[in-house]
Amino acid sequence: MIEQKNKSLEPELEADIYYLTEQEGGRKSDVRSGYRGQFFYDGNDWDASQEFMDKDVCVLGDTVAVRLITLSLLFHVGQFYIGKTFEVREGKKIVGHGRITKILREDFNYWDFDSFFTGLPSNCSPYDEENIDGFIMDFEYGLAGITKLDNLKFSAVLANNEQMLTVQCVVSDSDINTKQFIEEVCKRWIEKIQFKKSFYKIKTNYANKVCDCELIFATRSSMSLTGKIVISY
Repeated sequence: MIEQKNKSLEPELEADIYYLTEQEGGRKSDVRSGYRGQFFYDGNDWDASQEFMDKDVCVLGDTVAVRLITLSLLFHVGQFYIGKTFEVREGKKIVGHGRITKILREDFNYWDFDSFFTGLPSNCSPYDEENIDGFIMDFEYGLAGITKLDNLKFSAVLANNEQMLTVQCVVSDSDINTKQFIEEVCKRWIEKIQFKKSFYKIKTNYANKVCDCELIFATRSSMSLTGKIVISY
């Protein structure tokens, strides 16, 4: 079971980071272990503390091996593969270029629908018109009671392997803390809806301090289902 907060503060990723010199547009001072510049990838900024693995201080112009501890854990599930690149930023200023070298937390590993379907057992059939209403009821139960969630809308296109079911979450208050709301949706999916053999990942797009978000999922027991939970305002 995935926890909502990273209480143990254990690293989830290892990476190599090259820190730019001041002449290259980087920082003016060297970087110490524990530094928490912005962890930028796939168009979004996140917080991640860096534990240096082989030194306490990285001189600008050098590369350092680090372990990364993310502070918004649920948003990073399913996003990483060896070789994925990222930037370290201070505001809009790029101060370092990074590359993932090892994934320490299993559910951080990247997944896609091709790998999900390849791994399905031969006796696992997709949800059909006769069974989908039961899973919709699971969503209604699992997401019930979330603050500022007005209603749910469902659309099923069972012939579409990658989006068999779409669940639309309509948020009634645009001033709501979007990160906490998304975390609550994730927590409900994990604890009340998904099967044990499941994958999910969050796709976010921040604009004007409002976050459009999709929780993309693939889940199976004796039957398989794919789709997404869309959070809109």
